This record gives sequence, C-alpha cells and structure tokens, in this order.
Amino acid sequence: MKKSVVAVLAAGFAAAVLAGPALAAKVDKVDAKSITIGGKTYKTSNKRTKVMINGAAGKLDAIKVGMDCTAKGGDEASEIDCK
Repeated sequence: MKKSVVAVLAAGFAAAVLAGPALAAKVDKVDAKSITIGGKTYKTSNKRTKVMINGAAGKLDAIKVGMDCTAKGGDEASEIDCK
C-alpha cells in the first residue's frame, strides 16, 4: 500500500513539473475592449496591454478564439501571452 501511494504522488509531481509554472487556458471570446480566457474576462487596451504571440510581440487583433493564452493583471490585462 505504501509503495502505491508513493508511486501516485511521484506521478502527480512529475506531471506538475512537466506542465510548467503557469497553465494556459483557451480564449473563449475576444473583442476590441476585452478578452475572456478560461472563463475570466479582462479589459484590454491597445496601448497598455502587452501582447506576445509565440514569443514575439503581437497585437490584440491577432488573438483568436481557441488559442492557448495566459493573462497577467487584475481587471485590465497588463500582459497576454499566447501560443
């Protein structure tokens, strides 16, 4: 029994390490003033929101529904990183 618990914990730890520190979520909706990622809606600004797409600087209008993205910020996204 003890070996099974250790094996399960080790598998869970390995999965967490391989997933990385931040998990991206799918873009549900995007328009000129906001973006919804994984059910959370952020306000956006062409001037104040930094956009990265595949590691390169991008623009908000390049983000499409279904892309894997992470967002930083409170009500307004300060940075959106998409893959």
